[in-house]
Amino acid sequence: MRVADRSTARNYLRYLNKAKNDYAQTNERIASGKQFTKLSDDVAAGTRVLRTRADLSKAETYLDNIKSANEELTAAESAMTSINDALSAIYGQKLKAAMSEEKGESGRLALANEISALKSEILQFANTKYSTRYVFGGSNASTSAPFTLDASGSLLYNGVRVDDISRRPDGSFCYDDAGVEKDVVMDRNVFIDIGLGLSMNGTQTDPNTAFRVSFSGLEILGYGKNGSGMSDNIINVLSDVEANLRTFNLTALGECHDRLGGLCDKFRANLTDIGAKTAYLDTMEDRTKDTIDNYQSKISSLMGVNDAEEASRQSMNDYVLKAVIQMGARILPVSLMDFLR
Repeated sequence: MRVADRSTARNYLRYLNKAKNDYAQTNERIASGKQFTKLSDDVAAGTRVLRTRADLSKAETYLDNIKSANEELTAAESAMTSINDALSAIYGQKLKAAMSEEKGESGRLALANEISALKSEILQFANTKYSTRYVFGGSNASTSAPFTLDASGSLLYNGVRVDDISRRPDGSFCYDDAGVEKDVVMDRNVFIDIGLGLSMNGTQTDPNTAFRVSFSGLEILGYGKNGSGMSDNIINVLSDVEANLRTFNLTALGECHDRLGGLCDKFRANLTDIGAKTAYLDTMEDRTKDTIDNYQSKISSLMGVNDAEEASRQSMNDYVLKAVIQMGARILPVSLMDFLR
């Protein structure tokens, strides 16, 4: 037989290298679970994976924000439910009993003490914290308790007397300080991005494109005074109820009863609104989870491997590699012997 020429050797080495390369690449895919590990391996699919990963990252951020907002909302709803229970006990039972002359002075004083205790309980719930944030503190979420009492027992919100506070047409709160209108400090709205297409107008967030996670205690418990110059805040009205019980001023108690009834109705409307927001966030959470699953499935389809197919391919690669090696064993030694002869 004649000596194999260089072309035969080159062809054989090309087949051998290809068989080894195919074997190694299949092993790498099986080990990594990915069709490719470098963008240069598949530019088109790799580019789509990068875009999808960016979308996935955003969706995961939205999901974290939704969960955080939902947990804080649940804390607010729980606190408001406890306040509502206390108000129901006062308005539905104790206040009606207090307006009866059958109670006597000792009975009225006992009721006054009970209402005072429930008022303190409501104040504690109004200063509820979730993690490090005061739930009803507006943008004063982690600085200090939003609701406090001054020396006279009047309620303060972020350091301002609640009865002195009014609301502007734009929804912001203000108060009069020696003839100068001032903002109620740290009571701005705080928004979070949950995937509604966040839009900014200068430094202001478009409320239709984000979710508000701050709650103003003024909206929850009331603020300012009514047309008769009486406090329009639940805790201050309860203070009036307590004081009138101790002096047994039936006329004033009747007025307090009416004022408290209106404030309780507003409070329950806010509680219902909180429940609706919680349900909305639950829906958004489910929708965002579905979106994340879709993105993950898309990434898997673009770069994931089919284990069964890869196992079959590896069996074939193993067979081909062995066949090429056997072919070389038949060709190269014979050619070498021919050359030696």
